[in-house]
Amino acid sequence: MDMTSNECLAYIVNEIHSTVFATVDKDSNPITCAIDMMDYDENGLYFLTAKGKSFYDRLKNNSHIAFTGMKGQDTLSSIAVSMQGKVKEIGSDRLTSLFEKIPIC
Repeated sequence: MDMTSNECLAYIVNEIHSTVFATVDKDSNPITCAIDMMDYDENGLYFLTAKGKSFYDRLKNNSHIAFTGMKGQDTLSSIAVSMQGKVKEIGSDRLTSLFEKIPIC
């Protein structure tokens, strides 16, 4: 079954959610970390990090990333999605709308 771009992004956010990002440090050594995908739209995927974290610093130094997300119990029944691209920091307006979508318990 072929998926549209928006269907693929929705699947990553809603079905997989937790991904493993690959970035590089200041010496170009690879580093991975788990990141939750928070939202998507026609512009791409959205995730959160904070200034002062090493992940944030790596993204600011080199915006090229790759990530993989998996869903399933074992190798033969799992679905994996891998993507690569560039990230960019967004303004607080978009961040506010992300927080508005998160239900409060």
